[in-house]
Amino acid sequence: MMGINRRNMSILLATIFGSSFLLTASWGSSGDAVFAAVTHGPTKEECAACHMAYPAGLLPARSWKKMMGELDRHFGEDASLAPEVASGITKYLIENAADTPRGTQLMSRIASGIPGNSAPQRFTETRHFGYLHDEVPSYVWKRKGIASKANCVACHTKADEGSFVEREIRIPKQ
Repeated sequence: MMGINRRNMSILLATIFGSSFLLTASWGSSGDAVFAAVTHGPTKEECAACHMAYPAGLLPARSWKKMMGELDRHFGEDASLAPEVASGITKYLIENAADTPRGTQLMSRIASGIPGNSAPQRFTETRHFGYLHDEVPSYVWKRKGIASKANCVACHTKADEGSFVEREIRIPKQ
């Protein structure tokens, strides 16, 4: 039987310290979940005409390239743009994507959870989204005030500003 001695106490403290370090480095511990808000005029104007202009840091560059290349069938809609407008938006999204060298630690976590051969067009299809929203029951997504997992602003009160901080969440009752 092990007694409490200096060596065992040292091992216990090292284990606790190491575990807490690993937990803070996990996917869910991102400090403040804040992304750069969309500041590029055409991106903000064109995307926000139909839905929230999602921060580019939510998806890797390959996802944005694919999405912008398929605007004629954008989630069941024809969202085609003039080539010069589409080109400028594509450039902005790629330069600010989750896998850019100047991305934040949180953006790197998002990108690392997406297989290299995958280019999801919905952040809601990423492992990171699933990890952060796994406690949300399926009936909540069906509430009239939410209606879709893609409707970030329904619960994240400052999502359109790039902030997804937990303390700013207000889940609609209906």
